[in-house]
Amino acid sequence: MEKVLEGRGTNFPLWIKLSGMGVGVLLLGDGFRKFIEGGFSGAFAGIIVGSACIYITGYKKQVALTESGFSRKRIFWGKGRVDSLSWDEMEEVVLFPSDSGTTVLLPFKDRGWRVFLPGIAEDEVRDHISRFGGGVSVRTGEAIADE
Repeated sequence: MEKVLEGRGTNFPLWIKLSGMGVGVLLLGDGFRKFIEGGFSGAFAGIIVGSACIYITGYKKQVALTESGFSRKRIFWGKGRVDSLSWDEMEEVVLFPSDSGTTVLLPFKDRGWRVFLPGIAEDEVRDHISRFGGGVSVRTGEAIADE
């Protein structure tokens, strides 16, 4: 079984999903009602916004540090894509520890990715990277203070 450090994605709480679905169904239904009554101009907004509300409730994002590197899954209603960054592609790993977890910054080429690992200490992340990272340099970042 693969060793994984799960990060915080953007999973909406259940109450937001249910509220969004409810509002979406109401707006979509109202838009179709207006369309059937003969006015497309009044129906257009309800159909578009209602459809968007329903579509967004199916969004899920998962991020993790795995044995093979970094993995980011973005899923809409069961379909989506997986972006992966292997340890070989990483130039370095920058850790920003806090009381609530560790933020990991993965800079590479002209961009980078960031993942927050809630409840996971800096030492555990360093241990994971030293075990599976294949010699990727790890450093602790410094917080930027407001002046």
